[in-house]
Amino acid sequence: MRIFLMAAAVLIALSNAILYSLIGNNTFTNLFDFHLDPWSLCALYALCAIFAGLMVAGVLISLAEKILRESFFARYGVMVLAICFGGAILAILLTTVTYLFDDAAYVPRATSETIYTLVLVTIPGATLGAIEGVILAFPLAWLLGLFKERD
Repeated sequence: MRIFLMAAAVLIALSNAILYSLIGNNTFTNLFDFHLDPWSLCALYALCAIFAGLMVAGVLISLAEKILRESFFARYGVMVLAICFGGAILAILLTTVTYLFDDAAYVPRATSETIYTLVLVTIPGATLGAIEGVILAFPLAWLLGLFKERD
């Protein structure tokens, strides 16, 4: 079950990092203009995704392993919450990497502007993670039910 949780968390985070690379720089005027960022930036996004996925999986395993062995809806709720937290963490990491390594990105100048920007990206990251979690938690909770120990 632990390896499955780590693999699922990393795959979900990697798919979000790829989507961020494809449409992360778009505005409302060019919403469907898909283009990958340079490979070096994509590699950093992938490393951030792997780190965020493993961190969320590790916290989930250490804090909620008993809950993951209970009923379907307990597993479902924990998975939605984990994907929501993962979205918030990944939003902060991807934004930080974009500010540090993307020459075309606007970089905040003041400390207050940086904090405001990171808070501002955390809220949509958690919201998108919650929306994504509501959908993805059904099959994940079912698969985790197959891994729980039989009494």
